[in-house]
Amino acid sequence: MNLKRLFTAAFHHQCVITSFKSTSNNNNRNNMFMARAALVNSSKSVVVAAAAATTTSSTSIGRSFLSTSTRSNSNNNRIMTSVSRGGATSGHASSSALFSSASSNVSPADRAAEEARAAAKLFGFSEFESWLTTGGDDRSLILENSGANKYHIKPQAIDSSHIFRGSCTGNPPTDRGYEAAKKLFEERIEGKTGQELDMVLRDIFATQRYRLSVVLNLPRGSEIILCPSGSDAEYIPVAIAKTLHPEATIRNGVTQLNEIGAGTAPAAVGEYFSTHAPFIGKLEDGVKMLDGFDGVEGCIVPARTKEGDVVDASLKMKEFTDECLNNGHYPIVHGVFGGKTGVRDTVMPPSLEGAKKSLGVVDACQGRFSLEEMNSWMEQDSLVLFTTSKFYQAPPFCGAVIVPPTIAEQLFQSSNPPIDMLTDNGLGAYLTDKELPHCLKSWTTYLRDEGKNNVGLALRWEAGLVAMEKLASVSDDKRTAVVDEWAGIVTEMVKNESPQLDPWCIERSIISIRMSNNDGGWLNMKEARDLYRWMSMDVAAAVPDATEEEKEALSTVAYIGQPVSVSESHAIVRIALGVESLLSYISDKDTTLKEDKCTVKKLAAISKHFSTLKESGL
Repeated sequence: MNLKRLFTAAFHHQCVITSFKSTSNNNNRNNMFMARAALVNSSKSVVVAAAAATTTSSTSIGRSFLSTSTRSNSNNNRIMTSVSRGGATSGHASSSALFSSASSNVSPADRAAEEARAAAKLFGFSEFESWLTTGGDDRSLILENSGANKYHIKPQAIDSSHIFRGSCTGNPPTDRGYEAAKKLFEERIEGKTGQELDMVLRDIFATQRYRLSVVLNLPRGSEIILCPSGSDAEYIPVAIAKTLHPEATIRNGVTQLNEIGAGTAPAAVGEYFSTHAPFIGKLEDGVKMLDGFDGVEGCIVPARTKEGDVVDASLKMKEFTDECLNNGHYPIVHGVFGGKTGVRDTVMPPSLEGAKKSLGVVDACQGRFSLEEMNSWMEQDSLVLFTTSKFYQAPPFCGAVIVPPTIAEQLFQSSNPPIDMLTDNGLGAYLTDKELPHCLKSWTTYLRDEGKNNVGLALRWEAGLVAMEKLASVSDDKRTAVVDEWAGIVTEMVKNESPQLDPWCIERSIISIRMSNNDGGWLNMKEARDLYRWMSMDVAAAVPDATEEEKEALSTVAYIGQPVSVSESHAIVRIALGVESLLSYISDKDTTLKEDKCTVKKLAAISKHFSTLKESGL
């Protein structure tokens, strides 16, 4: 089947066009962390054995990127360099810290990592666990009022008595991922500084890119960019478009607003989406744009109507593409392959004429796709945004941009790097040359900096990769059959809890559920946030009138997917199968389904006793 066909799906809503342009020189900001790795070609085949082994072994991949001299951090009066949380930089660094806060020359990148680690250590997390929270944005930070991040997640393996069905939002480390990342930290990273740390991470990232290419069975010549999350991955297609077409006016079309990451829409036009950036830390108040992204305009299509009906955005993206081409603009065209509720756009857009006329982008950040589907996207020259911090249950967060061979070759041949974007206040806030593959050699001079080392990203990718490699022995057909069976059984569990619960939407391994408000309607977004928080707590004591069965469910900690506002009348929460629960279902179906039943029972009990829980003040 020719997947480069024109978009044919119907769409009847208006597209919201928002233009973001700089009003003064040097005031543009871009939040972009992009790491890309080349699929090893025949000349690099010597690393196959090393990449397949543990990352404790050294590999020469990526050494060609290393320079004998490094670029110093540019002067930047727009970076926040003050240490947050009062004395968070004293009394918390262990002897194995990779830098010392006592130095008067602490770089913004080191300070950002130190602040994240200090926040974690206030709650007793180990040196390794503290490093897991570094190198991201505000979503990964441990909060002072809870000892967990904003998703109620800690940088520790989940307690064996707890239930986890929240892989569509964010994940605590699995036992498997925790041990793999800890091994990497202790054997290769801990105690390293300066050029030594730079070289170690260079090898680690190169090996991780290779391992990812193998487990995804990518075609020869594909390349991979590693990045802190799926949100900042959105900066990368814009930078690639600018590299390939430096004089073009770029417009970026994004679909499924409200069911993609909240940071996607701002990042697509070069805006910061968080209060923090990996190599800066906390941003100054009022900072909005990254360097070099001025003039990029966005076309944003919502995921649903106000009534909650799915919007088919494919035809609208076709119209957007035609309009851009008629006006001499260069369109970046998105398709979402499974958003927060798992809904997939009708058509995944190709890059027209091998990216000469447009750049197709498939948002597959949930990771709920088959190898056959991935291959089809490579064949149609689409960039693919991917993370292992959803279905594959790596800690929050770690992303990648996968580049098909046709576009990778064009990037390799290009001598037009987007220099204005490759600054400390642009992509350099998220990215170094260590995360780049060889096809982006034109960028490396501007992003090379041995003082910027994203240890947290390497650890999180390690946790995700071991999960991918464990599941690799299970065929796509078997995975699909298991997921369909699980979804059918759990959907019936939800239906059995009527009228408290309703299985509102089922898409592959994500079941979206709305909850009764006990007054003829359903919980709204604000109320669903309370329910989501209570699911991660033992709340049995707050409901003395609950039955014994309800109290047992209410006492169980169960992590689920965060609420999504899907219509004006209600919000939903999600039960999502992740890689570990899928493997558990294959090996021990009864135990896995017992956990699912308990999760559903707790949702129903919280819905039934919502007023009592609200009055309790929890």
